[in-house]
Amino acid sequence: MREALLAGLKPAEKFLFTVVILFILGLLFQFLGAFLAAWIYGFGISEIFSLGTFDDPQYIAASKLIQILGSIGTFIIPAFLFSYLFAGDIFSYYQFRNPTGSVPVLLTVVMMISVIPFINYLAEINAGMEFPVKAIDRLFRTLETEAEQIMKAFTATRTVGGLLINLIMIGVIAAVGEELIFRGLLQRLLYDLVKNVHVAIIITAILFSAFHFQFFTFMPRFVLGIIMGYLMFLGRSIWFPIIAHFVNNAMGVIYYYFNSRGSADDMLEEIGTSSMMPMAALISLLLFALFFVMWYYRSAGAFSQSPLFGETEKD
Repeated sequence: MREALLAGLKPAEKFLFTVVILFILGLLFQFLGAFLAAWIYGFGISEIFSLGTFDDPQYIAASKLIQILGSIGTFIIPAFLFSYLFAGDIFSYYQFRNPTGSVPVLLTVVMMISVIPFINYLAEINAGMEFPVKAIDRLFRTLETEAEQIMKAFTATRTVGGLLINLIMIGVIAAVGEELIFRGLLQRLLYDLVKNVHVAIIITAILFSAFHFQFFTFMPRFVLGIIMGYLMFLGRSIWFPIIAHFVNNAMGVIYYYFNSRGSADDMLEEIGTSSMMPMAALISLLLFALFFVMWYYRSAGAFSQSPLFGETEKD
């Protein structure tokens, strides 16, 4: 493996460099997506950058294009760039080549499905919280409402083709990109800084949840960040948090698809909430813990042959 260009930087310098480059590339690709969407769909730039009407299919299509290009430019391209600069090639930094095994992958899927009632219960608790400052509380609730409108507009489709596009945009691209940056890059850089993997996982989960700018869903997203952080640390492969993230996002996309077709009710979002017994959330948490333990012990042999967290793969 060739000597990485920025391998000699100190952890704090790598972290600062990462944040600055992510910010710059994120802005560039958001503007690129906006200009392309305006050109392709015939909107003005001011219309593209404003929160438009989501009953216009053209506007939704333009917004999806911006979302896709923005995600690729903010997460995926920078992730491989950082791997090259810090490790000397575009793959080794994220432990792509470490073994996973079919059973651990299946258990990852099952554990993420099993934790849904518990996550929904946390979401209900979080939604009932109030921010101490009234003005900030109103601002956060406005942002939350807008985020919900965007998600419903993006996922409202009655066709299989539309479902596949949503799965690629929200499931694949978001899962791969966000996990590469948060669990693959930032969590590792924070570990190099604080020398405590648990602290690094917690801080990364906070950053992950805060990044979405949704205070009233902060808790469930933070817990999901913790789960995916430990999947990365214990599994020693980026594939585990990517799969977990994909399953979580895909479940929502599939639910909204059937809801748009009128063949689903509110069951998925209500499991574990006040409309059902909170006991469902407890059972969900216990099942998740069981599957997590099974995942870890079933995979111990494969993981023991893999580089530890913070190391790179050996070619």
